[in-house]
Amino acid sequence: MIRHALLCALAGCSGAAPATRATGPSAAPGDTLATGQEYPIQIISDGQGVYWTNHLGGQVVALAPGGAAKVIADKQEYPLGIAVDQTAVYWTTLNGGTIMKVAKSGGEPVVLAKGQFGPKGIALDDASVYWTNTYGGTVMTVAKSGGTPAQLATKQPDAAGIAVANGTVYWTTKTAVMQLPKGGEPAALASEQASPQAVAVDAAAVYWLEHDSGSVMTAPLAGGPKVLVTGKPGVQELVLDDASVFWTNEVEGTVKRVPKQGGSATELARDQQRPYGIAVDGAKVYWTGYRDGTIRAAAK
Repeated sequence: MIRHALLCALAGCSGAAPATRATGPSAAPGDTLATGQEYPIQIISDGQGVYWTNHLGGQVVALAPGGAAKVIADKQEYPLGIAVDQTAVYWTTLNGGTIMKVAKSGGEPVVLAKGQFGPKGIALDDASVYWTNTYGGTVMTVAKSGGTPAQLATKQPDAAGIAVANGTVYWTTKTAVMQLPKGGEPAALASEQASPQAVAVDAAAVYWLEHDSGSVMTAPLAGGPKVLVTGKPGVQELVLDDASVFWTNEVEGTVKRVPKQGGSATELARDQQRPYGIAVDGAKVYWTGYRDGTIRAAAK
């Protein structure tokens, strides 16, 4: 029942079917890079190409500069979170209960962990993979090379977004943003949050979204949350570059940007069909159109 409710909420249940055409990444900024994707949800960039998960289609897809969209993993059980390093792509399968890995060029996917209860968010450091089990309320890790998964935290309700930097792991729960320093214990960086949905971190601060209030939030690494910008409920995913925070609002149908120090938000796209995942590189911002099956880009 929980899984069905989540999947129905993501898909819209009565929403329009995705389109049926795919294009390469040579379109001008603001144009569609790919269509015909089966409910694309999360997306990431390695600074050159982009990679995304087709949630209901069960695929992981790569789009290299000057190339065409290429399926690098198929028949996955509701792939969701996605991460990338220099050589491989990693993802979670919400219903499959697995943490997966495949070479960027494709090949046979490798199971890094199985038997997980609703793995959702995923993050990497140099040696390890980290993820949240949203149904199980746990935060987990395993070596990139595989091995026995280790449990970092339990009793984390609706654990969702996750990030890692300088040995500290950050994640969101139903009402809090949590942190776990290496060798320490889980503690709240920010509590009494309105359904925090995503989290990202740089050298100075942590950033997250309050899905229910529509706020973009930040706190220095030592804590002390503040509002960067307020908006409409439905903010979903965020990503950082050196100067700005970018995010999607699936209800409002927008993609926006705000300076990290705060200020007025800039609207980069509107009238999008449930924009969900978001990624950036040096020149562009990319996002998934969950309802219409598109991958789009615009100048930052």
